[in-house]
Amino acid sequence: MSFDVVVCGAGPAGSTAARELAQAGLKVLLCEKDKLPRYKPCGGGLTKKVWGELPPGWESLVEDAAHRVIFYHREKQPLEVTFEAPVVKLIMRDRLDLFLVEKACAAGAEVRDGFKIERVVEEGGKVKVYAGRESFVARVIIGADGARSLVARQLPFRPSRALGVALECELPVPHGVLDKYRQSLVLSYGNIRGGYAWIFPKASHLSVGIGSFDRKVQDLKSLFYRFCRNMDLPLTSGMRYRGAILPSVIPGEVSLNTSNGLLVGDAAGLVDPFSGEGLYYALRSGRLAAVTVLSFCEGKGGLKEYSEAIASQLLPHFYHAHRIAKVVYAFTPLVHRLVLANKELARRLVEVLCGERTYPELWEYLYARYQIFRRTLP
Repeated sequence: MSFDVVVCGAGPAGSTAARELAQAGLKVLLCEKDKLPRYKPCGGGLTKKVWGELPPGWESLVEDAAHRVIFYHREKQPLEVTFEAPVVKLIMRDRLDLFLVEKACAAGAEVRDGFKIERVVEEGGKVKVYAGRESFVARVIIGADGARSLVARQLPFRPSRALGVALECELPVPHGVLDKYRQSLVLSYGNIRGGYAWIFPKASHLSVGIGSFDRKVQDLKSLFYRFCRNMDLPLTSGMRYRGAILPSVIPGEVSLNTSNGLLVGDAAGLVDPFSGEGLYYALRSGRLAAVTVLSFCEGKGGLKEYSEAIASQLLPHFYHAHRIAKVVYAFTPLVHRLVLANKELARRLVEVLCGERTYPELWEYLYARYQIFRRTLP
């Protein structure tokens, strides 16, 4: 059996690429090793820049909408930034992923879940894909299979990634506690190196988590429990938490394509190194991959154009996000004093996370304030 494109992994990046390519008339196979729907550890925050990347109908998935962002330092000294309109809309990832897979299927992609690809080989200008007793031939394979991507391991890519870790729990709470967090995002830094903890409200529970890009961080579970206790969240013996790897590309010379393969989303390391957010970059890279693959299949260009598009459109933002993360997470007491004294800084940070401003703009703003601060010193 042959296809134009095989997409390995049915998360947001893979489903988006499959949908766009199927709509363009290509023969597409979208594979997912787990049965759908399946749970994914994810805060489930859709920022403004994500909204425009989603197909129509996604609004029905929204469980809450945040107008407020509350910053804490070590769960103390809260600073609230309020907006007239929602800046983040909250969803559950299992529902979002299933929605996107259904859109890909409706566009004409063949979808197989509970179907694990085991081996990928490039030869003769084609890709051979093996899964159990079945095998396929495709012109292109798109690796959308997450941080532990099999496609990335088996084909000669050159991804350069820093690996973070996160732990999240879907926490059932009394209605009174849930109402307290309605329309709000809680972010607390200072108690974990290189990262932060969060509370995001959903329809009937709270998504609570903690994450870091510092390799030396250990015992996330203890840090998670301490955060919950400090925030007076009810802990139960039946709590179920899940871990996740956060792969963030290191800006530089990165190759995300081979002769017949591409990496998208987490498989490409496209997770924000400051916020840990990956949904926007998953959706965006899925679209960029589709544009490149369609051109390739029409004989109008090579897959290297995808790596070039990622390098020009996304990696500059990652470069500045890395720089800002190093400063903020290394000096959290000072940073929190600064945002308490200058609420505009906190507002600009939220606007960057939501897509109304960019990391390069934030870096220039911070650098200018630093120069003013230096000139006022005796």
